[in-house]
Amino acid sequence: MEKITVKCKTAVYGNVRAELLWANEPMSFWGTVDPRSGVIRDNRHSLYQKNMSGKVLAFTTPKGSSGTGLIILEQIRIGCAPAAIINLRSDPVVLTGPIIAKRFYNVDIPVVNISEEDYAKLEGAKEVEFFADRDEIHVYY
Repeated sequence: MEKITVKCKTAVYGNVRAELLWANEPMSFWGTVDPRSGVIRDNRHSLYQKNMSGKVLAFTTPKGSSGTGLIILEQIRIGCAPAAIINLRSDPVVLTGPIIAKRFYNVDIPVVNISEEDYAKLEGAKEVEFFADRDEIHVYY
């Protein structure tokens, strides 16, 4: 596999390598994600019917409800949460779930922000690797 290294701003650290699920649009978890399965159920979203469970979920920016963190926590409890999240710009709506998950479930769900230029490079990638000790990710094609 070909690999590139991308600098990032890490909001939540962790060691993960997983398959990438990429969308070039914003996403809301409330009403878009089935919290019992991890399947994206909004037929207007480009990831419709895809399952985020155990995958690196990349979407440009969060949108919508403050319930997003609760949905992510429920996904963690059930075992269908994303393995990591990549955004152009994360906000507290998304960060709440992964931050609380560390405390309550001892689960690391890395969350990073990358530039628009680097975000575009994710299209077509197969896997992404995150590190608990550095502000970079490895992208595998």
